Amino acid sequence: MTECADRLPLRLFGLPSCGAADGSFFPSKGFALIAALLLAPRQSLSRQVTASLLWGEVEQKRALGNLRQLILRLQKLTGEPEGFVVIAGSELRAGELSRRSDLGLFLIAMKSESVPERLSAMKDLNGELLDGIEAGDESYYLWLLAERRRLKDMFYSGYVQLLEDLSRYGRARTSDIKDLCECAFRLDPDREEIYRAAMAAYARVGNVDESNRVFRLLSRQLSVEGRAPEAATLALHRRVESLSKGLSDVEHGVDNLPRKSSSKPRVAFLKPTYLDGLPTGPIVQAFVEDIANSLVRFRTFCVLAPHSTFLVEDNVPEKRYARLRADYHVVSRVFDQSKLTVALVEDASGEIIWSLEILLSERRMHAAFRMLSKQVAASLAREIERLQLDPERSHQGEAYSQLLEGQQLLNGTCELPRLRRARSLFRKAIDLDRGLATARARIAQTLQLEWLMLGGGDPHLLHRAKAEADASIDIDPALGAGHWMCAVIALYQRDFDRSAEKFFEAEALAPNSADLLLQHADALAHFGDCETAWSKFQEAIDLNPLAPDIYWWAGASIAFKREDYGEAVQLCQRMDNDEPALRVLTASHALHGDLKSAHACGARLQEIYPGMSAKEISGLSPDRDTQATERFCHALRLAGLR
Repeated sequence: MTECADRLPLRLFGLPSCGAADGSFFPSKGFALIAALLLAPRQSLSRQVTASLLWGEVEQKRALGNLRQLILRLQKLTGEPEGFVVIAGSELRAGELSRRSDLGLFLIAMKSESVPERLSAMKDLNGELLDGIEAGDESYYLWLLAERRRLKDMFYSGYVQLLEDLSRYGRARTSDIKDLCECAFRLDPDREEIYRAAMAAYARVGNVDESNRVFRLLSRQLSVEGRAPEAATLALHRRVESLSKGLSDVEHGVDNLPRKSSSKPRVAFLKPTYLDGLPTGPIVQAFVEDIANSLVRFRTFCVLAPHSTFLVEDNVPEKRYARLRADYHVVSRVFDQSKLTVALVEDASGEIIWSLEILLSERRMHAAFRMLSKQVAASLAREIERLQLDPERSHQGEAYSQLLEGQQLLNGTCELPRLRRARSLFRKAIDLDRGLATARARIAQTLQLEWLMLGGGDPHLLHRAKAEADASIDIDPALGAGHWMCAVIALYQRDFDRSAEKFFEAEALAPNSADLLLQHADALAHFGDCETAWSKFQEAIDLNPLAPDIYWWAGASIAFKREDYGEAVQLCQRMDNDEPALRVLTASHALHGDLKSAHACGARLQEIYPGMSAKEISGLSPDRDTQATERFCHALRLAGLR
């Protein structure tokens, strides 16, 4: 194959070119021929039609001769008889090299369901089709105008859909959105819909600044023409502004705790021991020392060097006072070989003012130690700073009462009114005590569940949920609930690696939480590890045998992925209200062979998700394995959805 073929791509958008060259050696009529074949029905044209299009101003015999010469020149460029054009009797078809051009890839991508494929093809558009090659008679000129208009409409239709697909779960690279939008602005800077779609996409991924920048760009563009943005654009801008304010309140709320200045306290870490007082092995000692070393960056207190503090015996307090002059000491005890308690003790009173129990699992031990040391260090630092800088801050009993009442609502059936009432109670708890980390995590949980129950169409709910989960971690890094919700949200944003990491952190910090085990089990099923997921689900049920509906919903989802459809149906039937699990119940009936029940559930499902297709509904399930999603979609279609 010659130099041109080796240096593809062949570009037909903008100024046509072949490879890295300027196209001077490539016949201009060749670009037009390839474009005509690619855009024709079935990418095929007769010789007569092709010749008339390219040389309509000359007689047919001469035009056919010109066409033969052009095809020979193209064959010589590649050294292959069917590189750019395939000859099939009196028909001409686009060859492999033509289909690999920017136009060919664009046409293929517009029919694809792959987001990366569409994004790559659409970002490659450099301008109008065959820019600068407009010579020809009137029929060729009209054909070129019509095809340019058709391609532009195809681009903008695909542009809006691609922006929605990119940002549907509130997670997309800003650079991808920016590249796509800039391409659209270049092609047609006067079309207001492209600006509005860009604003909405940026807002869905939480980038309010970029959304506002696009709005300002549009406003300047329209002001030149003496026009104002359309009502739909203004309404979108107002909504983005209101969402921005709400997220800002969440993200900055944890910084509003009252603070007082004080002198620096001294913190001493004692050597970790077993319950009988014997020293632990070097791994646990290294772990505790790593926690101590992680605290040296804080300025509001000082940490004594573990080399010295490990030499002090815990049962000789007078030595500790005399030699360390510590205000607080940290005691670490190992029991059951794998559990570690860390307690912060005030020297003056001997009172345990903070404690934490963590699981040191052999699985991924080194990663667990490193992660946990940072979490424990951050939590210790937060507690010491509060004790020293804000000693008068008392626990808000009313806030705690609101938290408990909200959690009771979450323990019932999964219904939107209950979710929203629970969230309202958690908000009241936060208003009374802005340092209540659990309330933040529970708010995140209600927002994520509402997003799921409403069909996953509003990524702003996920953004708000993530902000609340992050705020919970900021308040108390050692609270497993915050990491748990970060993991759940990452799962539904299809960030599988981050989700797995955060679930690992959450379970290490709260190994005996039934709720967390359940969510981790559900996530493992979505990751594709169905047998481990089922085992964890059984552990969660063992800890919570009279479980609320959300447990049976998650269990049914795991059973479905294990292809145990009968079990999935039985688990759904244990729910007081099966509506939240109706998607998995419908699909399970269908694949279990009970099409009558499947159609009945499918009719109910269409009432809950009006206008959504089987593909869209199955897309709510964040499965790493696309075949699992396809199986779910097939099941819904068996149940009568389209």
